Amino acid sequence: MKVLYFTNAPFSDLEISYVAELEKLVDVKVLMMILPKTKKSGAISLDSQAEELGVIPAAVYPGMEKYANMITLDRWAIVNNPIGSNFKTSLLLSRKVAKVVKEFQPDIIHITMYGLLQVFLSWQINNGPKKIITIHDVVPHDKLSFVRHMYDWICRRLTLRRFNNILLLSRVDTHLLEKSLNHKTHRIFYSKLGPYTYLRNYPVGHNPYGKYILFFGTIRPYKGVDILIKAFSKSNCTSRGVKLVIAGKDIDGNVLHDNHESDIIILNRYIENGELATLISNSLFAVLPYKSATQSGVTKSAIALDKPMICTNVGNLPNEVIDGRYGKIVNHDDIDSLCEGINYMIDNPEQVDEFAKNIHSEFETGKNSWKKIAEDIVANVYSTLLKE
Repeated sequence: MKVLYFTNAPFSDLEISYVAELEKLVDVKVLMMILPKTKKSGAISLDSQAEELGVIPAAVYPGMEKYANMITLDRWAIVNNPIGSNFKTSLLLSRKVAKVVKEFQPDIIHITMYGLLQVFLSWQINNGPKKIITIHDVVPHDKLSFVRHMYDWICRRLTLRRFNNILLLSRVDTHLLEKSLNHKTHRIFYSKLGPYTYLRNYPVGHNPYGKYILFFGTIRPYKGVDILIKAFSKSNCTSRGVKLVIAGKDIDGNVLHDNHESDIIILNRYIENGELATLISNSLFAVLPYKSATQSGVTKSAIALDKPMICTNVGNLPNEVIDGRYGKIVNHDDIDSLCEGINYMIDNPEQVDEFAKNIHSEFETGKNSWKKIAEDIVANVYSTLLKE
């Protein structure tokens, strides 16, 4: 079985772990798209971007050599767009990707995003391999402008005309997806996220912050950082000498402000992988105060390093962070509920240690491991497509 896997840099924290297991089972080639705004995203952090518009082998792409211990470079190539998405570049790149598809001759092409490039590509390989798309978020969490909303709606609609096999990473929004498909013929498969094991490649560094709880990831309004700051201020943390570290870039520039108390440490920037691994490892626990969610890669970063979490009861988070097993689930958009959760974790360190042991034992092997996830996708998704 030959699989061409076409993804983009923001999902690289997932793909590195998944492909490492997938390549043990099938002949896989990975194409990863990089734009100027995504050269530092997911697990990928590149100081510069190649100037060439095209598909460049990862083994010769500047900066990718540092990931040689995580990925098989010969199986990866970079779909390089140094200009940005527009009609012309999307059409040119789609032709170059279509050429790679023709040369590789995959049985299956699996994409993880939709846009103009994917629309053009779907037209060019219409009679080629079996096609499947992973949809990470059935409903966007950010509020989009009318123009952007219509652009996304049109691109998704056109892409799904040919990529009519869909992989979801949770079941929570299936009904919304089915409604949006408007009764057209599509088949939906399900999988899950495993731990983002690439973080284990980085040594744990010095902790300059003492005892702290951690929020990490890009900062957007739906992630509830404003709720977290208020809950932290009401909690027992300050009296117990526990700080709050908020680590991640405020993408819109309107969530974080400078008038926070001294026990709140704000790292408003892109966090490199090594620093992220250190921040997670040295924290007491992580906090996801999200107001909305589907599933979250943040939980899988914490789980990879055996770190318990407090999560809100939105989307698939209660299924990812099982209450009383891997951490605590609290009400979303509720300062008092989050405050109570923080106090419980602070006041019961032995219980937090037990959560960490549960995470380690249940995600290292078994049904939650990437090995099992990859095996299930090959056996129950890819193989099903080839039987048609």
